Amino acid sequence: MFTFRVDDASGQPATDLELYMGMPGHAVFVRRDRRVFAHVHPAGSASMAAIAIGQRTLPDAGRSDPHAHHEGALPATVSFPYGFPEPGDFRIFVQVKRSGRIVTHAFDAHVESTGG
Repeated sequence: MFTFRVDDASGQPATDLELYMGMPGHAVFVRRDRRVFAHVHPAGSASMAAIAIGQRTLPDAGRSDPHAHHEGALPATVSFPYGFPEPGDFRIFVQVKRSGRIVTHAFDAHVESTGG
């Protein structure tokens, strides 16, 4: 699980996060040689179309939105489940929405072993 905290200009946890395309954030994991590309959501990498189909076909699925946040502002952290399929150098792009603006930040990761 990869967890990212969004800070404001003073280094404090941001309080202005909003849902972006129905989710708290989006991440892309790309291996430097482009052999691996994964677009990941906080709830996993099911497509929004698949989620919509599931909500229409499962008996209780339409009653609650798994991405809804009813307590006001979203938390300042967003997490993404991901397992690197192979070693290498990766760049991770994370996008969140703050006060109506999409913010993107990149992180680098060096993976020596995938445990497999």
